[in-house]
Amino acid sequence: MQKLTYTSKGLKGKVILPGSKSVSNRLLMIAAVGNFMPNFKNISKCDDVVTLFNILHSNSNSFNVNDSGTALRFIIAYFSGIMGEWQITGSERIQQRPVKPLVDKLKIAGANIVYDKKDGYAPLTITGTKMKGETIEIDISQSRQYASALLLIAPMFENGLKLILKGEKRSMPYIDLTIELMEHFGIKIVRMNDEIAIMPGQEYKPQSFDVEADWSASAFWYEMTALITNFSVKMMGLDPTSKQGDKAVIELWKKLNVETHIGTNHVSLTNKPNQNKSLYKADISQTPDLFPPLAMTCIGQKRPFEITGTANLALKESDRAVAIQNIAKQLGAEMIIEKDKITCTSYDGAIKEKIEVDTINDHRIAMAAAPIAFLTDKIFLNDPSVVSKSYPEFWNDIAKIGFKLD
Repeated sequence: MQKLTYTSKGLKGKVILPGSKSVSNRLLMIAAVGNFMPNFKNISKCDDVVTLFNILHSNSNSFNVNDSGTALRFIIAYFSGIMGEWQITGSERIQQRPVKPLVDKLKIAGANIVYDKKDGYAPLTITGTKMKGETIEIDISQSRQYASALLLIAPMFENGLKLILKGEKRSMPYIDLTIELMEHFGIKIVRMNDEIAIMPGQEYKPQSFDVEADWSASAFWYEMTALITNFSVKMMGLDPTSKQGDKAVIELWKKLNVETHIGTNHVSLTNKPNQNKSLYKADISQTPDLFPPLAMTCIGQKRPFEITGTANLALKESDRAVAIQNIAKQLGAEMIIEKDKITCTSYDGAIKEKIEVDTINDHRIAMAAAPIAFLTDKIFLNDPSVVSKSYPEFWNDIAKIGFKLD
């Protein structure tokens, strides 16, 4: 366990946020399918992106995605259309994350995929073949990445792709982002309601691209701004017109004492204290990755909350609802988890002498717990290094404003 403490180095910060992980991963897929070398500036250097890059440029036929769910889904789709035999595996947690909805649809398109152990999960073996495509219906209730994986490889389908989205429409901004990037690289797409059509015979056109900063990473700075009285920070590289879904931080934290100011190539945040302790309500069905920092912000403010759209949190890198619940309990808060709703209205419990944060190999749990060190000097983390999955410089960046790992 490493202790995290906070000693103020001033109430103003400036940070250069990493390139968007979501954008970076999609760009790597576009370059691979288009068969051109990536020429992308500010591409994320996080573990997830490095893993995908290394696999797509490997001379091996056996791949380990480690803990990257994005890499797992994207390369299953990609290598289904690349001649050869490909073996794909990952960490213990990855082998618990479902891929059957994607694999079933790839098989309809002509893919040859066999599960090596448990039906519906990695590890698996792919024999690459030419896929026909045509009309595919996909349930995106569990993961938007199923749809994005199919869309990104659509130029590989002999007959093009008509993708029909089924199920509850969660995390739709990520599908919008996929479509925007595909169109930027020359693919013509027709979209009508829940149907997305891509005509055959199209190819991605090589060009350079500047990767915008990661709105997901900004969430932890929103959390810090909400919890540190009179704090302000300037975050460089964010695009206020971005299709990134987690740009929703602007509105979600507005009711939690954070004001957002849009500048030229930067976004500034300021803390505006108020004593509002009314029930905070939010729906995160389109932006589930924001749950850890959002819940920890409310807990840090002792603000009662009701957050809906949480049904898929158990399918992430960890069961994020349970992970945050464990931290909340140590801070004297009682968090109640229901099927698609999480509430916390009681802060009457005793705060433990030592707050032990089990990151459960989940980057967002580690980063969401960090700002609580402003409120108590009892925070201990078992694996701070896990932040490299999405934000490798996180600890260095927050050290500049007074956070320190011992």
